[in-house]
Amino acid sequence: MEANNWKITCLFYGTLTAPKGIFCAGIDEDKVMPFVYCGYLLQNGKKNILVDTGVHQDNIHDGKAWAGCPAVGGNQYVLDALKGEGLTPDDIDVVMYTHLHNDHAGGALLFPNSLHLFQRDEYLNMMAPLPSQKIRTDYDPRTPGDIARLKHIQMIDGDFDMGNGLRLVKVPGHTLGGMAIQVQTAEGKYVLTGDMPHVGCCLFPKMDKMELLDGTVVDITPAPDNFGPYILNGVIYDHYACYDSFDKILLLAEERDPKWFLTGHDMWCVRKKYFG
Repeated sequence: MEANNWKITCLFYGTLTAPKGIFCAGIDEDKVMPFVYCGYLLQNGKKNILVDTGVHQDNIHDGKAWAGCPAVGGNQYVLDALKGEGLTPDDIDVVMYTHLHNDHAGGALLFPNSLHLFQRDEYLNMMAPLPSQKIRTDYDPRTPGDIARLKHIQMIDGDFDMGNGLRLVKVPGHTLGGMAIQVQTAEGKYVLTGDMPHVGCCLFPKMDKMELLDGTVVDITPAPDNFGPYILNGVIYDHYACYDSFDKILLLAEERDPKWFLTGHDMWCVRKKYFG
């Protein structure tokens, strides 16, 4: 494997069983699906990089998480996903965060010896969240303390080309410091979007099919024309920034096709699992 060509593995961290409308501005409220919590393992034969660390089990109360939806997940899911790839936390060189929400940074302390990378503005957003973000408890109150306990952190300020086939791109909208990661593989350039968007049909609003976790393909409703180029859901806090970020994200992939965009909650990514 060439050092600048990465292999991507989608890691299953659990599920949030929710109406599709939560992610899609009310479209298909009647379609309840097991959306996933997931992370991504990047390997080039020299380094193991983990993108996002899932939801902490303490954010699942009486079997329910965000919006009161049934959920399963937690640190053990992260450990089991790594074990399935023959790895332990000590094998992870770098942990990158698309953002620091409770379902993406819940396992930070599993990796005490890794270098942890996130956007500076994301850290600032977490330390001073909007009232609306507090109401939704987007950020786990434990995360600032978790980060303070880590030995190796590095904050990125804006876009950064790492020079090794990885490019970090700031994509605000869902948070102040959202970060997409462009990944060069032997197949071409994939983009890890985090929650910008949460699911691919928000970036490609005329999609009419969605693959479930068990491989079933179901019909979904394309967005009406008046939605414009994208679907923005209720946890996009800055619409101006989001439109700009979505425009940017579309330019990062090998082609303008949903298959090149690996999101934070799409079920098909877990189903396919390996990319590149």
